[in-house]
Amino acid sequence: MACVYRGLEVATGRPVAVKCLKVDDPSLQRALANEWEVLNRVEHEYLVDELELVQTDSATFLVMELIEGQPLGTWIESHSASERATTAPLLLAKVCQVLQYLHAQDPPVIVRDLKPDNILVTPSLDIKLIDFGIARALIGDAKTEVALKGFASAAYAPLEQYSAQATTGVHSDVYSLGATAYHLLTGHPPLSAIDILTQKVNLEQELLRSGVDAEWASLIAAAMRSKANQRIGLDDFIQRMPVTPGSAPRRKPPVIEVAPPSPPPLQASKSWLSWVAIAALLALSFLLLWSSP
Repeated sequence: MACVYRGLEVATGRPVAVKCLKVDDPSLQRALANEWEVLNRVEHEYLVDELELVQTDSATFLVMELIEGQPLGTWIESHSASERATTAPLLLAKVCQVLQYLHAQDPPVIVRDLKPDNILVTPSLDIKLIDFGIARALIGDAKTEVALKGFASAAYAPLEQYSAQATTGVHSDVYSLGATAYHLLTGHPPLSAIDILTQKVNLEQELLRSGVDAEWASLIAAAMRSKANQRIGLDDFIQRMPVTPGSAPRRKPPVIEVAPPSPPPLQASKSWLSWVAIAALLALSFLLLWSSP
């Protein structure tokens, strides 16, 4: 839909990113304006800072901070399966953190196009979530726009994101999170939600056959269930996410009952010594009486 150029703010000399549309299309103009509105009212370390929306007679430009990094999709291609598995908990935990922030807004902000190419990875393995052209504020039970069909990425969009009769919500972003985790750990995108449903694909088995750890396979399958009300929640996803490959999922530590301490053995020995002392005194008294004339 758009190109992003490296630019320069003349007044300060600061490098910036300038996003401009490839074609003059009213729906794309609205998407770019929507991105500005969303970014203008949220602020998080894992979100790109917006600077200005510049509109001319012939074009619209969105000026943002310049991030030195690469899309997660590109990062995946240049790293081995073991490297991806080792780094997955770190990267996905940061994605979850920014999703929690967005979903906690009033009203909640739903990304609706979360995917590897919309997650920038910096050299220090921080992330920046980008491209909010089809994000929306979740107000009431508003239905999904039909125009979304042309914007969303099939491999990462849930079924409800393609129906004018359905409602997208936080559960929709959870599906996209699961699909992103699928791509990160397998090295390739999942099938579309429609294909998964019609072909009756067992996602957990597919992931296991791809060499994905059993804990991850179960978690991703729970996030990518076809029915929104059957998907795992974001908080539960975070709670169950393995910290390292093959490790047990995060759980609350068990409550351990601690028995009250038994009396220290020194008290018993003191009591015994007292009786010995008394017996010794009695014996000494007896001897003194016996030896006296």
